[in-house]
Amino acid sequence: MKHRIYLAAAVSLQALTLGALPLHAETFSATIASGHPPVTGGVQAISEYFIPEVNRRLEAAGGKDKINWNEAYGGSLADPFGVLEAVESGIADFGYVPQVFEADKLPLEQITYVAPFGTSDLGTLMAIMNELHAAVPEMDAAWRANNQMPLAFVGVDTYQLVTNFEVTGVSSLKGRKLGAAGLSANWLRGTGAVAVSASLPDHYNNIKTGLTDGVITFESSISPYKFYEVAPYVTKVNFGAMSSSSLTVNLDTWARFPKEVQDIIKSVAQDYEQKALEIYATRADRSLATAKEKGAKIVDFSESNREEFVDSLPNIAQEWASDQDARGQPGSTTLQEYLRIANEKGVTWPRDWSQK
Repeated sequence: MKHRIYLAAAVSLQALTLGALPLHAETFSATIASGHPPVTGGVQAISEYFIPEVNRRLEAAGGKDKINWNEAYGGSLADPFGVLEAVESGIADFGYVPQVFEADKLPLEQITYVAPFGTSDLGTLMAIMNELHAAVPEMDAAWRANNQMPLAFVGVDTYQLVTNFEVTGVSSLKGRKLGAAGLSANWLRGTGAVAVSASLPDHYNNIKTGLTDGVITFESSISPYKFYEVAPYVTKVNFGAMSSSSLTVNLDTWARFPKEVQDIIKSVAQDYEQKALEIYATRADRSLATAKEKGAKIVDFSESNREEFVDSLPNIAQEWASDQDARGQPGSTTLQEYLRIANEKGVTWPRDWSQK
């Protein structure tokens, strides 16, 4: 059943006669959903910053309008693969949508995952993504087609290999099964490894039970999810930081908010984006340090091994762009704009993804 926001207006006689209270105070009820638990940095920032800061600013604006929040995290309302649909249908009013799992419905949002080995600096990446959205309007149009609007983009720090076996080179991966999210599975093409699609909450048990031999994941997730317990080898391949999730709002919900409430939510969402960035950026080093303290072996992939890894891949960026073009999406344009903006910000690549 479609979730709705219920409005309650209360006007007291005292307010009418003395002007002591707002005339049309409204209280909105809103559900915000995530398939990931609050241990995930972007969800943590929603609970600890976005929601209380929206409430604080509404109060500071005179307290005329209020929002009562229902926080549904950790898959209690929708798993990581279903949050987009939950927000689209209105079951959730706001959502932490991992677009990395929505290659069909949000194809252009996959751009960072089809052009890996870029910047490991998360701040640089998120600046690139904000400019890219302005340059390619079809990206936001895809969200609208799913009855929602992105309020903030959330990126994650650089991805590494976390395995239960030692990785001494590309040949070490042959025949191994590795958990991968969305199109990051393509990073294993040419290596002989087998990608197994899964989300963060699944990887630990997948490795423990032998379904996989490890995972491709970002540094800041390693300790919160205790991957080092079942996969004690961390190989720093440095696939790059990625734009993985977005905080979104259902368009019907959005239309019910007065403009002053919308403005506050937009303003807080911009700050939330920065807060989430800071959580991931600062947590990465701590996560690796904790993993090392717990016995993980952290090694740098040699430059020659990294070059071999990069060269083993087909041109997944061009394949993706051509496929999107054939589907009526501006795949080539999105790739060109992404690379242009990234290059303007000083990003260097071990491979030229623009060459067909």
